[in-house]
Amino acid sequence: MVPETGTARTGKKVTDLVIAQGPEKLVVTCDAGEDDWRRNACEGLAAGLRERMPGAEVRIAGDDTNVSAMRVSVEWVRSHETFVMARLSWRQGAQAAAQGPVIEFSVNDRRINASDARPFGRTLADTFPLGG
Repeated sequence: MVPETGTARTGKKVTDLVIAQGPEKLVVTCDAGEDDWRRNACEGLAAGLRERMPGAEVRIAGDDTNVSAMRVSVEWVRSHETFVMARLSWRQGAQAAAQGPVIEFSVNDRRINASDARPFGRTLADTFPLGG
């Protein structure tokens, strides 16, 4: 139930880009594999993005090649029994990907459990730089 530990790509910096007008189509990818915790976090992320951009088409797809859609990906930075760290990256078409801040969810008195996944995904959605 604990997300698998991974490493983040280095050499990229957090961007302060704010997307003034929300994209019409978003494709969310999370590299969840067989991990139910990550899959649930991804579903929470998609739900959070739908709430923040009610007019946008937001869907979860691992191998979507729709170049008109903005791709939003979860990069799993690190995890353990009591914490998980991840960040979003996003790109439109062939543009270079931008990255958000690394977000950590941790608990002190228990292990991370299934009910923590969706709220963590929604927290990631809050880091998507939407403004205007």
